[in-house]
Parts: sequence; structure tokens; C-alpha cells
Amino acid sequence: MFKLGERPNYSWQEAVMQWLEEKPQRKQDRNMLYGLRWLDKYLGDKMLNEIDRDLIKFIQSEKAKESVKNRTINATLQQIRVVLKAAVEWEWLDRCPAIKLLPEPKRRVRWLSEQEEVRLMQELPEHLKPIVLFAILTGLRMSNITKLKWSQIDLQRRLAWIDSEQSKTGKAIGVPLSDKAIDVIVSQFGKHKENVFTYKGKTVLIANTKAFRAALARAGIKDFRFHDLRHTWATRHIMSGTPLYVLQELGGWSKSDTVRKYAHLSVEHLQSHANNVQIYATNLAQHQKEKTLPTFN
Repeated sequence: MFKLGERPNYSWQEAVMQWLEEKPQRKQDRNMLYGLRWLDKYLGDKMLNEIDRDLIKFIQSEKAKESVKNRTINATLQQIRVVLKAAVEWEWLDRCPAIKLLPEPKRRVRWLSEQEEVRLMQELPEHLKPIVLFAILTGLRMSNITKLKWSQIDLQRRLAWIDSEQSKTGKAIGVPLSDKAIDVIVSQFGKHKENVFTYKGKTVLIANTKAFRAALARAGIKDFRFHDLRHTWATRHIMSGTPLYVLQELGGWSKSDTVRKYAHLSVEHLQSHANNVQIYATNLAQHQKEKTLPTFN
């Protein structure tokens, strides 16, 4: 029994279950669920007020023993932090212990060149070609494409949409369809009553298959993953002049920092300002033409 005004002591498992109830879309994230199951070895029998910096440092060292990259270790630490911060918001915990992340190398941005795209399309099996094309044309994540249903397509409005429970950010995403994206959709007419992309009448569960990787190898394309098709879409948008804030909305990113990694790919918006700096003291081009050096008094 708790005295009036006394806060109950909640467990880590109770906090995780509450967090998942509030974030139902996370239940579809296999990597996140794997991470929570891994943490259960160390936190499954702990109360929230028992999770301190020493325990978190121990968990960090245990993860490092698996010879994983700092990014993977940080993902584990982030998962602890997000649950504990939620517990603070629910007033289940007074404060979240400080969790310092490890340094990470800058995120790579790999995209298909025009020549690579042509070679890849020549090597892909027929059922993967429309999926890969749609990924390049829309920037959608693999699961959003493979699970896309006809009920999520409105060709009259030239629009597709991703429901909030299917979105990584938990917010619905509207996807404007280009002419070529519509052509891909139309090519799938009559193949399945419910799902847009299928293989032999069945739903495509995953596109990053052995067949996809074999096609990459035959095409001579190295260091490339299915998710890099999203980078390809974003890169081509930026190089064609799409503003970063528009790209952020098109891609359904919640933070502007995510799209800043593409900023260096476009300088057209800066070109009009290049002549703002003038040189008044000398005319180097004229001196070069006359082959004389300026004299200074």
C-alpha cells in the first residue's frame, strides 16, 4: 500500500509496455523490438529508480563486447534514454540519468548514378523492377512500398499516402505522384486485389533480397543498400533545385537536420550572391593582360 502523495515505484518493463502503447507504430519496428529484447537481459528485473549511470555504462560495455560500431551502441543507449525520458514525463521518475553517446562518423550518402541505374534495371528480376523504380521516384522506405495497398492510391488526385501507423515518425505522409510514378502504379493493375506490389500473386514482404543483392553484383554496383534508393531520390531532388524545406516535407522527415546532409549537393541558390564581394584596389586581369606588375606608393 502507498501512502497519500507517495509515488509508486514502477519497473523498466512497465515503462516499456506503456511506451509501446503510446507509440503503436513502433511495434512494427523489428530492429527496435530486437533492441528492447536485448536490453531485457540487463533491465528486465530493474525498477526505474535502480537504473543509474553505472548500470548504463555497464550495458554500454556489454554491447561493445559484440564488436559492433558506435552507431549500434548509441542506438541501444538512445532506446534507454527515450523510455526513461517518457517515464519522467509520466511522473514515474524524477529525472533521467545523463547518457553520453559515443562519437560516430558522418553518415554516408550513397546514390545511384544514371549509368548505375541503367545497369541495375537490366539485371533486376521483373517483380523487383517496379518496386525499385517506385522507390527512386517517391523516396518511400521499403516497408511503405511493399505494404502499399490500392486503398492508399488516388490516381485522380495523383496522390498516395502512408498511414500514421506505417510511418517512422508516427505521422501520416502524403506522397504526390509524378507521371512516371503513376506509370509504375498503372503497370501493376490487375495483379492483386489488395496489394500494389506482388510476386506470383503474393505480397512482397521484403525487397532487399538475395535476388536484389545479386543484381547489384552483376551490375557492378558496390557499397549500395536498398535504403540508398531513398538517398538517390533525395539527391536528385536537391540537384534539380528542390529546396531543403520542400524535400523535408516530401520525405516525411520530422527534423531539418536529417535533410541538411544533402545541402552540399546544390549551390544554385547561392550563385546569385557570388558577385557580392568586389575587389577595388587592383584589377588583376588587366595587369595580367599588360604583363605588368602594380606599383604601390
